[in-house]
Amino acid sequence: MLITKTDDMAVACADCPYCGKENVVGRSNSERSGYNETSELTITCKSCDGIFTLPKFRLEIRRKSREIVDAEYAVSTLPWIE
Repeated sequence: MLITKTDDMAVACADCPYCGKENVVGRSNSERSGYNETSELTITCKSCDGIFTLPKFRLEIRRKSREIVDAEYAVSTLPWIE
């Protein structure tokens, strides 16, 4: 299947400090390059179940295929990160 640019979405990601696995924590506005907030998010790794906290400004905005994100995280359940 040919994936076009419109099939991509912006997601806020955090890499687990224990196992290195990427964790998608929410959807993001595609115009953002990052967050300025220092408020912390508590994240449970989908791979190793490790729990870690991360300030919002450390989240990385990455472009991912909607199909890939939906298969692993269910796009409809991902919160919008403001």
